[in-house]
Amino acid sequence: MDNYYFHLMKSFALTDFKLKYQGSVLGYLWSLLNPLLTFAILYVVFSVFVRFQMENYSLFLFLGIILWGYFNEATFNALVSLYTKSNIMKKIYFPRTVIVLASNVTTFLGFLLNFIVFLFFVLFSEIELHFLSFLSILFFINLFLLTLGISYIVAGLNLRFIDTQHIWRILLQLFFWLTPVVYSLQLVPESYRFFFYFNPLVLILEGIRNIFLENIFSFHFYFISLLFSLVVFFSGYFLYRKMSVYFAEWV
Repeated sequence: MDNYYFHLMKSFALTDFKLKYQGSVLGYLWSLLNPLLTFAILYVVFSVFVRFQMENYSLFLFLGIILWGYFNEATFNALVSLYTKSNIMKKIYFPRTVIVLASNVTTFLGFLLNFIVFLFFVLFSEIELHFLSFLSILFFINLFLLTLGISYIVAGLNLRFIDTQHIWRILLQLFFWLTPVVYSLQLVPESYRFFFYFNPLVLILEGIRNIFLENIFSFHFYFISLLFSLVVFFSGYFLYRKMSVYFAEWV
């Protein structure tokens, strides 16, 4: 990326991050409040009423929520980002890929702050942080590439077909329950479990959970999720580039 465009992307990302909490009394805490409330509700439902018998279920659940929350928020924010930056697009020429990338970076900053909170909870649990914890960065890169690739696809489609955002909301609700965010993959019948691995989010989520909760780094999960993420990223990127030729007409 050209140095000028890199600084432009960084400017978009940091400005959006600051504006998100500007004038707010609680500031960043609002961003943390959402996953914490979701965690509290789901924890009560699945640990008290459904009664999942799982060691360290609170950490298992909170990690799933912040990872899913990033994917959910990043793709939807990117989906509407071309509309929010439409005035700039009309006045200044720059690669349109910068807009979606900046939107994802903004959301990723919030995700990292939430992940620090998760690490804080780990310190007060029976689980010990170890050198394998640093390898979670590899899965974070996969998560970012996967999310960015999907963001490119839905952002371009939404500019052409406004109904995309409504369809994507529904699909996100479906994907939430098809991804083991609140339940363990081991609860899925073995005859169906194989199909879950075609969801790249499952590989990333399970890989990160294995690192922190089981002290295991799964090379199998990592390399397959990396392959999935690269395929989705480059597919989304090139599709977005092809659609960007018509953005001036669609805005």
